[in-house]
Amino acid sequence: MTVSAAGTHSDGPVPLPFDPYVSREKTRLTTVYSTPWTYDPAQVDGAAERPGDVLNLGRLAKHYSRSSQQLPQILKREAFDCSRLAFQRWSAGEPAAAQLWHFLLPSGQVVVALTLDVSATLIETIPLLEDLYYASMECAGLPLEQIAAERIGCAPNGDRPVPGFLPERHQLVFSSVDTPERVPDEDTVQRVIYRTDLPYRAQHSSICYPMELNRRPTTVGALGPYVSLVCGHQDYIENCVLLSAVQAVGSAARLREIREVAYAYVHRFRHRSAGQGSAHERRTALEDITDGLSQLELELSYSVEVGSDIGTLVPALRVESFHQELFGAMGLTERAATIGQMLQRLGNATAAELTSVESMERRAADRRRVRTVVSVTFVTTITGTLSLLFGFFGINARQVDQQRSMFDGHYTPIYALITAILLCAVAIFGAMRLQERWEERRDRGRTRTWEGTHRLLAREVGTVILDPADAPGARRIPGSRPPGGTDRRTRSAAR
Repeated sequence: MTVSAAGTHSDGPVPLPFDPYVSREKTRLTTVYSTPWTYDPAQVDGAAERPGDVLNLGRLAKHYSRSSQQLPQILKREAFDCSRLAFQRWSAGEPAAAQLWHFLLPSGQVVVALTLDVSATLIETIPLLEDLYYASMECAGLPLEQIAAERIGCAPNGDRPVPGFLPERHQLVFSSVDTPERVPDEDTVQRVIYRTDLPYRAQHSSICYPMELNRRPTTVGALGPYVSLVCGHQDYIENCVLLSAVQAVGSAARLREIREVAYAYVHRFRHRSAGQGSAHERRTALEDITDGLSQLELELSYSVEVGSDIGTLVPALRVESFHQELFGAMGLTERAATIGQMLQRLGNATAAELTSVESMERRAADRRRVRTVVSVTFVTTITGTLSLLFGFFGINARQVDQQRSMFDGHYTPIYALITAILLCAVAIFGAMRLQERWEERRDRGRTRTWEGTHRLLAREVGTVILDPADAPGARRIPGSRPPGGTDRRTRSAAR
């Protein structure tokens, strides 16, 4: 007994207890684009629709509705007039249907998807796939990126153009299969996924075949980093695949943004001593980096790493198999782990630098305490000296002549002694202040910069630091002419 693609037994008309397989005559192409547009999820929560209210998700609709806050939602959908569509490479007729989708991810990101139904074989759709991947398409003379931006409310800001799609995108190719003989062979699969009509060597391919999508004789599931081919499955499985692709593209875009911000923090950390003369300024800069890193780690966890797991929310083998394989084919799992380690190590370096700053602040506090003690001691010394002076003139002794003025030269020795005491006190205070400033300059000189990293490697492991002036390219080879066609002796003479 066998089962046909329509979901019935081959030896009888009794239907099987599950949704029928797709039997459309057209080939459906869906391209998912990441965008720089972001919403506050709290402000558009009421405007976004749950995917089960718009898409046919079959028996899985209740699971998607229950976890709608953790899965993509639908903001807008619009059908295009196919007669007004124009492509750069595709010239085999106009599509039978075209629809533009705007999805909202839990992180607030907006992801755009364009779906076209065309009357063409899988091989014939390759030029159209190329046009769709690079958004080389216009509707009524307007580029696709501009149309998508206008529908979402993104308008030009002065002379600045409207920001277009981001590099992250993925394409889905859906096709129906009636019999096992019509299942696309391996060569057709690779030509569609690589968007090129060229032969290949099977041992050098990155195409993944999820087991659950290839279990039936009339079902095919093949995934690549940029294109996936799904044939012979039910309509609700295709919609689940679309939602998984939207989640993956959004996660890839957010992962790249996290990496860019992390590199900006690395640059600020490496050049943290530039223009920062005090420990307070350094502490403020390091605290800003630490606060940003905590937000990046949280975003990495909830927008990328958690998004790779859908089996907890939707208990469906085929959906989970495709979702996990797609994240793996796009390299999101490994990249998320790498960027997570980078954030953790940058956080450790920042914490170590904060400890160094705290040590500097403690030493500065100790110096201030010593300076205060010295100042009080200095004042005490002066008042004590004056008390000694006036006490000397107030004693009843023969050395004190009441007939002489206190400024008489007869009292020069006592004045010299008092002056010497005061000068010693001033000298001690000045010497301690100079020592404090020297220690402060020494602490600032210990600040590790990017150049200091090279010096550390040169000191510890023998790394050689080259001088660009001594590079071999700076020396003229006999019989050759320097760059620019002017001889060095000519330039020297000109100077």
